Amino acid sequence: MDIDDPKDVVRATWLRPGGWFLGTTGHSAWTGTDEDWLGGGVAMWWSHADAATYRDWLIGAGLTVEGEEFVPEGDGGHALFWARRPSAGE
Repeated sequence: MDIDDPKDVVRATWLRPGGWFLGTTGHSAWTGTDEDWLGGGVAMWWSHADAATYRDWLIGAGLTVEGEEFVPEGDGGHALFWARRPSAGE
């Protein structure tokens, strides 16, 4: 599967009815470069939306967000989502 747009991850049809999606996303929108990623001497480019946008994408893909948690890291952090594709009849 080629992912050209982050929304494609949650739009994907690979998640079975009743299946769970667990994802770590950006908490605040950010685009930038870490010039020495993991101390390896190479640059890593980052771009992500904020948690509210990811939540909207999950819901828009027909998933039910069952949990969301802030995970601190350094001066910021991430959002951890638990979402589920409803089973037939739900």
